[in-house]
Amino acid sequence: MVLTQGTYAEPSQDDELFVRFANTLELSRGEPVEQLVDLDALLDWLHGQGLLSNRARAAESGRLRGDEQESVRRLQRFQRLRDVLRAGARDLVERGDLRPAHLGELNHILRHGLHYHQLRHERGGTRFAVSQVGDRLDQARATIAGSFAHFLAEDDPDRLRICANDGCRYIFIDRSPAGRRRWCDMRTCGNQAKVARHRARARASESAALPPAGASV
Repeated sequence: MVLTQGTYAEPSQDDELFVRFANTLELSRGEPVEQLVDLDALLDWLHGQGLLSNRARAAESGRLRGDEQESVRRLQRFQRLRDVLRAGARDLVERGDLRPAHLGELNHILRHGLHYHQLRHERGGTRFAVSQVGDRLDQARATIAGSFAHFLAEDDPDRLRICANDGCRYIFIDRSPAGRRRWCDMRTCGNQAKVARHRARARASESAALPPAGASV
């Protein structure tokens, strides 16, 4: 697929694959927390999302375990996709469109996920089998990028949000009726913002009540 430019219970925000993947890099008190710390963590995540079967996960792990450079390269390619997704989210929030460079990178990833099916004889030549041909990890990466592509083309990109809590910056889709959510979760980030505003008002009131410096009392 090629992209073209052109009081209620909060709904779950884990229904979009690209959102889940973008948030594998989280912020905790403003500090980054990496979930995909190594290749095994990446393979586990892909398996948990249904992008790799048990057999495929074991095969990729065995294939890459003895090649450290290739393992690092594969992990970096997924991390780059995540960077593009997060940058794309910022594009949409801040300017309402994707920057051409990010659009180009997404289409590049989508093209490299191409695969096809092949009919072959099984051992002995008495039965047939259909197998998928193509790089499993490139296919998984393209599937994640494709989730973002379909969201942009078929959903409402204006509903994509980045949490207003600077110590969080979690990406989410605002499914609320009014479409005015600012925080990923009112119970955590929203409440923290309210507390911070209350404390700021209290400090301002205290400062206003103090006599000017040097004034006699």
